Amino acid sequence: MKLIYSPEEAEVVQFLENFPAFMTNEQVAEAAGRELSEIESILKAAHDKYALMGELGLQSLLTIFYTLNFHNRYPDVRPGDLEAAKLYLEFFIEEKFYKNYETPAPGHPVFRVLPVGRTIEETQEVIGYEEGLNRIDSLAAETIAMVPCPCRTRTEKLGIRECQDKHPIGYCLIPGANGEKFIRLGYGKKATKEEAKAYLSDMVDSGVVVNSDNYREGDPLVICTCCGCCCSMTRGRTRWDNPDSMLPSNYIPRADDSCVACGVCVERCVYGALSIDEETERSVADVDLCIGCGVCVAGCPTGALKLFRFDRTQTYENLIKFAMAMIQKKAALAEEK
Repeated sequence: MKLIYSPEEAEVVQFLENFPAFMTNEQVAEAAGRELSEIESILKAAHDKYALMGELGLQSLLTIFYTLNFHNRYPDVRPGDLEAAKLYLEFFIEEKFYKNYETPAPGHPVFRVLPVGRTIEETQEVIGYEEGLNRIDSLAAETIAMVPCPCRTRTEKLGIRECQDKHPIGYCLIPGANGEKFIRLGYGKKATKEEAKAYLSDMVDSGVVVNSDNYREGDPLVICTCCGCCCSMTRGRTRWDNPDSMLPSNYIPRADDSCVACGVCVERCVYGALSIDEETERSVADVDLCIGCGVCVAGCPTGALKLFRFDRTQTYENLIKFAMAMIQKKAALAEEK
């Protein structure tokens, strides 16, 4: 927090509520016991670097997502960036905050996987909110911002990015008011829905996983393209001890007779879910490890692999229902203790 706010800003923003409880400038001035004009000037400085949620005059504190990724919205290394990245390694990884970040309550992952439609076998049922390109088409927001992926940006700045030769740093897709703010402050570029869909398809081809918020109604806060070595969500499964870090899709890959057992799919799967069956000489998926992302399908050279319906998970209706489920789960766990 000291790397985000100046001492003068900290004196004021301490009176703000957590997102999404917004406060007006007048409310902040009253809580702080200071002149409104002074408060307006200080809050504007914080807004100008996206250190607050909302808009000038109606704001809240940053969410944990924006706090952790504050220094990773741009490619160049600025003052405080490397220190913040090292603090992330200590706090998020070594002290295992990732468990609270990925699954604030056990069994309630924040993100879910979104396979891209062309990887799904054409006769299979496809529900709009379960598929990445449909999720883009269904956005109510007119604005989509493409903001540099903070996870790969962080490892790039630290000089430890393992996927440099596989994937570009790429972008997170942020719709609506948050996206507009990123664009206005120069941290993101505007994209049409068609451009956003093309980007998702290209990234799946490169071998990354598309995922988003774990609810189906209302625009998501973000749509991410995650690798297995840098990203804060996928590493729960690929590197750390949190297999519930991401909700799998309701699809799983299956190979047909044209499979030549080349092993490309095995190499592309960051979750180690695919193998070659020696008897059938076909690719097979371990349903306990597979998240149904379709990355293996996108890279299959013969087209032998496709995603087939495999109902196993249910996402939440909306953000409020998701939040309430987490609160109830935490309360139940507290009672058990």
